[in-house]
Amino acid sequence: MEQTGTSLKTQVVIVGAGPTGLSLAVQLFRYGIDFIIIDKKNGTTTLSKALVVQARSLEIFQELGLAEKAISTGKMTTALRVFYKGKTRAAVDLKGLGTGLSPYPFALSLEQSKTEKLLADHLIANGKKINWNTEIGRFEQTANGVTVHCKTENGLEQRLEADYLVGCDGAGSQVRHQLGLSFEGSTEPKLFYVADVILKSPVINKNVLYMYMIRKGFVLFFPMEGTDHYRIVGILPDVKDMEQQFQFSDIGPLIKENIVTPIEFEKLSWFSTYKVHSRKAEAFMKDRCFIAGDAAHIHTPAGGQGMNTGIQDAYNLAWKLAYVLRKEANPELLKTYDTERSANARNLLQTTDRMFDIMSGVNRFWNFMRLHFFSRLLKWITTSEWVRKRIFPLISQTGIAYPDSTLTVKSSIGKLKAGDRMHYFVFSDGKEIFSYLANPVFKLLYFGDENAATDQDFGNIKLTRHNFREIPETLFGKEKNFYILLRPDNHISYIGRDIGQCRELFNRIGIS
Repeated sequence: MEQTGTSLKTQVVIVGAGPTGLSLAVQLFRYGIDFIIIDKKNGTTTLSKALVVQARSLEIFQELGLAEKAISTGKMTTALRVFYKGKTRAAVDLKGLGTGLSPYPFALSLEQSKTEKLLADHLIANGKKINWNTEIGRFEQTANGVTVHCKTENGLEQRLEADYLVGCDGAGSQVRHQLGLSFEGSTEPKLFYVADVILKSPVINKNVLYMYMIRKGFVLFFPMEGTDHYRIVGILPDVKDMEQQFQFSDIGPLIKENIVTPIEFEKLSWFSTYKVHSRKAEAFMKDRCFIAGDAAHIHTPAGGQGMNTGIQDAYNLAWKLAYVLRKEANPELLKTYDTERSANARNLLQTTDRMFDIMSGVNRFWNFMRLHFFSRLLKWITTSEWVRKRIFPLISQTGIAYPDSTLTVKSSIGKLKAGDRMHYFVFSDGKEIFSYLANPVFKLLYFGDENAATDQDFGNIKLTRHNFREIPETLFGKEKNFYILLRPDNHISYIGRDIGQCRELFNRIGIS
């Protein structure tokens, strides 16, 4: 960062220091890109808010050296139990749901306040500053950069000169608003509640997720860090005035009545009512400005996808900004952020909307789906390997792929297809494939009897190369002597035997 008169010059201005903005900052730091991150708040949130860190987010944290810190701070949910009228309808073991599919075969319960602190502490430990109490005003774009006007904590006007601007400033994004990007979608015509409580019950286990199905929706109990600490989420039935103010004392008796389970609430740490929105911006970029996280898309809470999607937005955008800013790729590369992540958000909205309809619908059809189809599906997860291997990638976000991206050459071998995140597996010596993939550059892997990856000449392109003699048959069958080209975010650009395809891809997107 360079100061010139009343201006500060940097490469990227990040607006918003929530999970998405902080994730983008730590990734840009990893790539050696200068940035300024601002937020109008006075610090990281103190509220629990988003509670689930999915496996793909933990894989990203692993590359930063933060996964074990997150796990030690959070709580692993070991099982899901579904009840109706006091009787168990399904019991699912979650401990090994993703065994063999990720080094983190589970979902981690970790309060958003602690996720933000984890990322913020990482920045501060590496000498980076988060500019709290700093609010964005107007900004202007030119062909060469962006000028951002903001107001600092002491009330002074500050001008920031940057190559790019990224709005990670939430659902009410000022960046999106000033860019004139529409934010189309819908709002659920029901009122929901959330409560973080300490409770006592002879039947509720502290590591188990409980879902109580009722005629007009559901009540969920998510385990949180600490003894007998749970988040309760549910629907307020028959609310005529959506602006009516409710207290937990209004809801507690209703919860007890609905779940038909002996329970006592001992301490309340947070309570709120809210409306559920499902929206997506018409585009995730405009010229030199980008939006990410809730600024670009907001989801129903089904499946714990929202915060994790923002973390993946940041992961996707950071390497592309880095390559362009270091003049190692054409600026056209940045357009793939919009196409890849916008398509992912659209697909995710459709999935979470369907899941949420099943969980929250109040008519006879949705009651039937919730009481019969949903509970049966949960039973299949525990009894069918085929179902498990499809459900876990969907929920954990390890199954996100970019098959139609311009960074993808249509190709496949065995179970792997171009566009996929590189599949997880362990070699016979106990070493994980991911241990070779932490370096944030393109990687060329060769599976076969030769040192073909090392032998290939790619000029000045930064490329790590690995040759593997061992070829897991469960993924590749009897195939051998083939290449896998991985992007810096470890999605497959090409898989096959024609190394010329890799060179053509580099030429097409200007990687040098």
